[in-house]
Amino acid sequence: FCQPSGWQLFPERNPPTFFVAVLTDINSERHYCACFTFWEAIESTQPQSHPRNGEEEEEEEEPLSPVQPAQLFAPKSLVLVSRLDHAEVFRVSL
Repeated sequence: FCQPSGWQLFPERNPPTFFVAVLTDINSERHYCACFTFWEAIESTQPQSHPRNGEEEEEEEEPLSPVQPAQLFAPKSLVLVSRLDHAEVFRVSL
């Protein structure tokens, strides 16, 4: 539930997000899950390449010249789980 859109890398930093989800256990007791997600810079581990000058992208007869690794941004989530419903306190704490 922390990453409803999935764990994806993005080329730009996204704004942080905060939300509270309410989970109910088998005894009908509520648990409040405050989730704060922010984006952390990482370096791509996959080599990137681009065509040499004057060559089409579709031609792969010669090896492509390497490009510096691109900086990407990965989501990181912090979650507080509580039986108390204090969303504003959770938001400030995270």
